[in-house]
Amino acid sequence: MDEIMTALMNQAFLKYKIRIILSSEADPYTPSVTHTESRTIIINTNFHDKKQIPLQMAHEMGHIINGDQATQPVYFSMMQTDYPMELEANRTAIKLLLPFYLRDKDVENVNSQEFMDTFSVPTHLENIVKEEISGMLAK
Repeated sequence: MDEIMTALMNQAFLKYKIRIILSSEADPYTPSVTHTESRTIIINTNFHDKKQIPLQMAHEMGHIINGDQATQPVYFSMMQTDYPMELEANRTAIKLLLPFYLRDKDVENVNSQEFMDTFSVPTHLENIVKEEISGMLAK
């Protein structure tokens, strides 16, 4: 996961001019957060589900990549199932993480559930994961 986090941080900074702050001082249940106006993301590296930290980073990057505008900081939440801005940030996160999952994998070994398990993707995003995997494999 460290390799994925490093690659995401490099992409965030070099390609999207996003500032990433890693913090290990927050409570294990405090989610990561984005301040879209300053293009800054704070990642809680002390989060209780370590597998989900890359998803949170990619999701928070998604808010900035998608051009979301929020007057308040936007916190990562697995419970946001129907808010369009959150769904699109999740879709962008999945697109950012898929190349890491698909790397060195034969098409017949690609499995949406395995991807979801790898990054602790919430079950309500299963259809988006399947759509994005299909789209990437069709390219």
